[in-house]
Amino acid sequence: MGLNIDTIEGVIWDLDNTLYRFTDKFIKSCNVAAAKAAQDLGLNFTYEETVKIAEKSEAEYGYSMHIYITDHGLSYQDLHVPFHQNIDETVIQPIEKTAQALDKFKGRQAIVTNASRCWAQRVLKYLNLDDVFKYHEIIPMEDVNYEPKARSDKGFIRAAEILRLPPDRLLMVDDLDRNLIIPHKMGMQTAYMYHNDPMVELPEFVSIQSENLVSLMEVF
Repeated sequence: MGLNIDTIEGVIWDLDNTLYRFTDKFIKSCNVAAAKAAQDLGLNFTYEETVKIAEKSEAEYGYSMHIYITDHGLSYQDLHVPFHQNIDETVIQPIEKTAQALDKFKGRQAIVTNASRCWAQRVLKYLNLDDVFKYHEIIPMEDVNYEPKARSDKGFIRAAEILRLPPDRLLMVDDLDRNLIIPHKMGMQTAYMYHNDPMVELPEFVSIQSENLVSLMEVF
């Protein structure tokens, strides 16, 4: 399909594993954070057992809290902020020259994330990107009724309103291809961050794939 940069006036960024990279230490911190949040909400297992549930959940579903919710009756809404408050942002991997790449793009930019605002703000501060995105340009999951990007257009609609641009003037960037289906249907161009695992063939809802945001922004 290719990317038509001439029509792009704004970029909507995913946060996690897009503006930075996951590490093994980060995954471990997520599992520990999920266990702490679950225990604080009354999950009646030992700490070690609770961590093992998080590890199993992350391994099978890519999400540390999944089994707490599906098998043990905890609420995602109740876990959401405490979970993110407990994660250690210093174990993420910054992407070199990210700030310069974002600054190079002269259009409007926003973040739509399935994470919480408190996590987004801590991450951006740690990455020295807190001056790039204003408070209202960060759209966390709690601002869109906890509806994830793969199943809801609410975050994308909010971002388009904030950026004051129609969908066909926007580029959505995410490391999970399932999160690009809805923005594509809305008329946005899309970019998939493949890191070390590029797609052999791009689906129709992906305009372009790139190793990371720095290499992506080189096309502008």
